[in-house]
Amino acid sequence: ERVRQLQQEDATVRSGVFATNRGGALVRVEGLRGFIPGSHISTRKPKEDLVGEDLPLKFLEVDEERNRLVLSHRRALVERKMNGLQVGEVVLGAVRGLKPYGAFIDIGGVSGLLHISEISHDHIDTPHSVLNVNDEIKVMIIDLDAERGRISLSTKQLEPEPGDMVKNPDLVFDKAEEMAAKYRENLRKQAAEKEAALAGEEVYEDDEMAVAVD
Repeated sequence: ERVRQLQQEDATVRSGVFATNRGGALVRVEGLRGFIPGSHISTRKPKEDLVGEDLPLKFLEVDEERNRLVLSHRRALVERKMNGLQVGEVVLGAVRGLKPYGAFIDIGGVSGLLHISEISHDHIDTPHSVLNVNDEIKVMIIDLDAERGRISLSTKQLEPEPGDMVKNPDLVFDKAEEMAAKYRENLRKQAAEKEAALAGEEVYEDDEMAVAVD
């Protein structure tokens, strides 16, 4: 019951790892055995070296019937990191992994995804054609999803001219803050236009009601 309550509150708990296996790590929360899947362990250490280490954790699944308690270290770290991040902010990161669909970028200890469609305005067949593992790059945050523990990144939005990430990445990084400022300004304009449109709809509805009353 206590664990269910903690899950409902979306609380972060701390627990020590007492064992690891091929799939992940084992911890105890409120006397119950919990499992952290390997994909939700966010550390550069080998899994075996985590035994005895205290980790901040978020709940992924609390299922009394199936006797399952699944937790995420990554979500806890991302949420903590997200509190200091903003959409439209430029951050320095290092390429930690390349997949056909994009690159995983380490930004201050948490991982963000630079999707292949957000690398450049030019078409790219594979991230390998533009990026290498351990490259240090500037990226802009375009979405923060604390619920799913995801940070979405872009270099496309930082291109002074479409295709610059392919032709001249150094120029993109030099102009990153300037392009990000333009991006944030566009976001502000879009938000203001949306607000004005909503206000206009409310006025229109008020007018219609007034006519109906007349």
